[in-house]
Amino acid sequence: PLRCPVSIDHPSAYFMLSNMPSGVLSGSLVIGIALGCVVTHLLPCAYLASRRKRQVRVGDAIPPITLFGATPDETCCLADLCKGKVVVIVGVPGAFTPTCSKTHLPGFVQDLSKLRAKGVQHVLCVSVNDPFVMAAWGKELGGEIKYLADMHGALAAELGVVLDARAKLGSKRCKRFALVGKDG
Repeated sequence: PLRCPVSIDHPSAYFMLSNMPSGVLSGSLVIGIALGCVVTHLLPCAYLASRRKRQVRVGDAIPPITLFGATPDETCCLADLCKGKVVVIVGVPGAFTPTCSKTHLPGFVQDLSKLRAKGVQHVLCVSVNDPFVMAAWGKELGGEIKYLADMHGALAAELGVVLDARAKLGSKRCKRFALVGKDG
């Protein structure tokens, strides 16, 4: 069952509603809160639930999923980006999370020259985050890794690596993974 993690009973909604001047709370506000909840939480959860798939295996093609660069207007097709190249795709549950920021990604940043010596042309980091967060995280970590946002979790669903992190991160995310793609 799909549930909105931020309901009218949620403390932040209670604070917002209880601190409004009397007479301001109208039907349009309630509709706006409900619509915001549907757009930000229910639709991505419904999409991920509808896209359940077996976990990616050796020999599978890189899926033609649209990912986002530094802004929502900057998009790329993952299959096209990987075609004819050797790439390492690193999936993480979230940008700026402690393990991802301190342990997981810094190793790839530090060992980039070793990966390049083995023929890797691109290292891509993907997370179910928005493009602005991924761009800021990339600036903080540095290196020549391309940080891409899987805004709706489409890649995580297609690869079968969806992580139900609603309890700690607020939404479904991507399991931690690394894969090597050769010629898409």
